[in-house]
Amino acid sequence: ATITTQILRGAHVAMVLFLGFLVFPPSRKKVMSIAWYDVLLACIGAGTIVYMLLDFDAFIYRAVTPDPWDLICGITLIVLILEATRRSTGWVMPIVVILFLIYAYIGPELPAPWTHRGYSIKRIVGHMYMTLEGIFGVPIDVSSTFIILFTIYGAILQYSGAGKFFIDFSFRLMGGKPSSAGRTVTMASFLLGGPSGSGVATTVTLGSVAYPMLQRAGYDKESAGGLLSAGGIGAIISPPVLGAAAFLIAEILKVSYLQVIKMALVPTILYYWSIFLMVEFDAKRFG
Repeated sequence: ATITTQILRGAHVAMVLFLGFLVFPPSRKKVMSIAWYDVLLACIGAGTIVYMLLDFDAFIYRAVTPDPWDLICGITLIVLILEATRRSTGWVMPIVVILFLIYAYIGPELPAPWTHRGYSIKRIVGHMYMTLEGIFGVPIDVSSTFIILFTIYGAILQYSGAGKFFIDFSFRLMGGKPSSAGRTVTMASFLLGGPSGSGVATTVTLGSVAYPMLQRAGYDKESAGGLLSAGGIGAIISPPVLGAAAFLIAEILKVSYLQVIKMALVPTILYYWSIFLMVEFDAKRFG
């Protein structure tokens, strides 16, 4: 049976929000441990989604005039998403979202040309929480249907030893030169980054295997880290998976994903070719 849109998107947000509070501690300085309040926040976040899905047909018709419980659950979900975003990515994104929410609320009090008619708390919560256009809009649709599949695939590559395979394969292709260590990392980044689509996963996976090789080849910590990071971040523009933005591009522009892959092919080749050239120049310059 086909899962309806609201259930799929809601369940996806509930799952990610629940795991977010369990995986990311409230402070970067704090040692990773799951406190009782993390579990409580995770359960509350999932509970707001369950409330939404209990009777979604009646729920979505109240989007213009939400009742008190709708407001409580909606505000709670927005706050929890902001907190989960702060834990996972830092303060920049939550601050941007908060500024836009304030802008929507205080529109009539702003000077021209920034003024607008303004939106009440009910309208903001109704749009963000009770429709498929706010929190549960196109990005969540793409994430719940496409990105999650490749995220799982990337995790399988990361923990199955694929990184070591790509290193060994690349070393066989690129060995025998003074710059072979740098060439190997670049080639392995390209081979692993394309299927994984994650810059972080590619860098971490290759770094654990390739850093000792770079060290033996004479790379200092900064140069080795820079090379691994540059190669890994190329995963987000490397076909066939690319980063999450590729799915959004295909969805918003209404073009096929194959067209996005074709458009990304040339910049990907140029990007990794430039890293190859830098490796060669550095090998000649530093010996």
